[in-house]
Amino acid sequence: MDKEYDLVFVTNCPAFYKINLFNAIAEKARVLAIFIGVSKEVVIDKDFAQQVCFDFIQVGNTAIETRNRLRVFGRLFKIICGLRYKYIIYDGYDMPEVVSMMFWTRKSKNCLICESSVFESCLTGIKGRVKKVILNRISVGFPCGELQARIFKTLGFKGEIRKTYGVGIFKKGKRPDEPKELPVSFRYVFVGRLVPVKNIELLIEVFNKNGKNLTIVGCGILEKELRKKANENILFTGFIPNEELYREYPKHDVFILPSSSETWGLVVEEAIYYGLPVIVSSVVGCLTELVEEPETGIVFRNNDAEDLNRAILQMEQNYSFYKGNAEHFSFEKRDEQQVEAYVGLLNI
Repeated sequence: MDKEYDLVFVTNCPAFYKINLFNAIAEKARVLAIFIGVSKEVVIDKDFAQQVCFDFIQVGNTAIETRNRLRVFGRLFKIICGLRYKYIIYDGYDMPEVVSMMFWTRKSKNCLICESSVFESCLTGIKGRVKKVILNRISVGFPCGELQARIFKTLGFKGEIRKTYGVGIFKKGKRPDEPKELPVSFRYVFVGRLVPVKNIELLIEVFNKNGKNLTIVGCGILEKELRKKANENILFTGFIPNEELYREYPKHDVFILPSSSETWGLVVEEAIYYGLPVIVSSVVGCLTELVEEPETGIVFRNNDAEDLNRAILQMEQNYSFYKGNAEHFSFEKRDEQQVEAYVGLLNI
């Protein structure tokens, strides 16, 4: 390939928030994205190719969960060895065939995006030593926040660390024009996949007892089971496309994410953008940048029903404070920080 790229991204699938990020970066740099495949856990627009402003290559069209790793490595090797680029940015280290490529490409050009936080990452023993070996092949690390940056620091990474302050850019609809009056009866909402790691059972346990209004937006393997356990104050909407969520958030007053493991939490960004203060568990990866520092919400101890009740009470008692901070959070600045983290690499 004759064309030289500034930045080559190697990532798992064409998720909408990655496409939006790459489009924004492509306004300032020559970008190529290499997508390994598709995913059973990520909603992908079938017409995404018509939405991109950058070059891209799809290694395969099969689900990454059932991919043939040897075949992927062979195709990836052939693709990358035929490229000319300034930096190659690997999105995570969870795919062995992608990690293997780091030992074929030059260390000075190798970069690594880290979306996992210290909460779900094993940094000791054999796994910790393997991660150190991988980081030794990287010159620049891109953690999405402080909890992710700690992985690089804990493992003694010697290269440059450039925080991105996000994992991608979500599509932003029209924000509410006028602030709401203080609610008489608070309406809570969860948005996400209905799978064990989201810990929806904790929400149902707490809201079954307190009788408050809760809306659960999403679908997944636990949907039937959760519907049976929920009382009448809990409403299930089923799946709502991302581009239509802008209608759903303003119907509610507070967003809750009770996940028992969450690398970042893009949905927290969406909720805050639409003016909702948030309540998140203590293992949500974005809690430092999006919740604690800007004081847009409250953190409760992971899987602790009593502490979740405490957070709900605190939210209702101080709603105007958290609501005001959520409404004034600047996402334009946050998106610019993400783009500059990558584009700024070219100015070093």
